[in-house]
Amino acid sequence: MTLDEIITALEAEDPRKVCPDGFTNPHSYRGYYHELAFESARNVTIGDMLADARTARGAWFTGWKGGDFQMDGFTDCWLAEEGSAGGETIGPLLLRLMLAAGHVPAV
Repeated sequence: MTLDEIITALEAEDPRKVCPDGFTNPHSYRGYYHELAFESARNVTIGDMLADARTARGAWFTGWKGGDFQMDGFTDCWLAEEGSAGGETIGPLLLRLMLAAGHVPAV
């Protein structure tokens, strides 16, 4: 999915929802420096994931072997630990499963 597609999906959710498996820490993906990656995170809110995704749009990141890369709404996104060339793309099914597993805490 592109960054804008992820942002749109997150905007449709309750920002208070806590996902047992989500993402954080946007960075340049080591496999393709011009693409964006997020690290996996446990018990993260939709609001926090949305804030990280929005912060990444238009931001510049340094690639692992140098060079600066600006991420835009059309940038493809990965779920990978910083420094890893492994991981997986964040596709519609993965994001849907992350969001479906979430819950809004009782007040």
